[in-house]
Amino acid sequence: MRKLTVSAFVLAISAVFLISSPALAHNELIGQTPAAESVVEAGSIDIRLEYGEEPIPTEFGKGNLLAIANAETGEQLGAACARIDGKTMYTTVNIQDPGQYKVLWRSASDDGHIASGEYLITVENTTGYVAESIGNQCFDDNGVELTLAAQEPLSKVDDSKPDLVQSLIWAGAFVIAGGALGAYLVLQRRSKK
Repeated sequence: MRKLTVSAFVLAISAVFLISSPALAHNELIGQTPAAESVVEAGSIDIRLEYGEEPIPTEFGKGNLLAIANAETGEQLGAACARIDGKTMYTTVNIQDPGQYKVLWRSASDDGHIASGEYLITVENTTGYVAESIGNQCFDDNGVELTLAAQEPLSKVDDSKPDLVQSLIWAGAFVIAGGALGAYLVLQRRSKK
């Protein structure tokens, strides 16, 4: 009986490590342009995020998204959208007013999870730049514009919480399977004696 208990305990501990490993498999942000806390000149600003792995392809305007928001008010300026080129997600935003802005991002990982985040940049306008339109302009491959009114603002998305129910189901399945396997192995050893 002692061997059964030890086997079940070892398998249960192994299950905990197996379950926690998918949470570590999210696509990691490894670089950004402009860098966090940097100062950039007003105008058409290219935003490029580099990930450890290629984000999975998603429909334009869904899944893989970039947006810009006024850091003081939280107002998102334009729709959220991004293009993917290998491990890089990018877009261009137009900003004319000096101040702090949040770069908001969301990326779909190959493990099916959505990662999201934000960082600050400061915009200064020393050239008197005036934009025709402010924020992110999102046009799909057919030239159809995606508007902010057609989306939930990216700033309201909070995907950072793990799915507790799914984790508990997987943990229970591993513990039950591990216990059953341990019991089977102990019974096989006993029958050989």
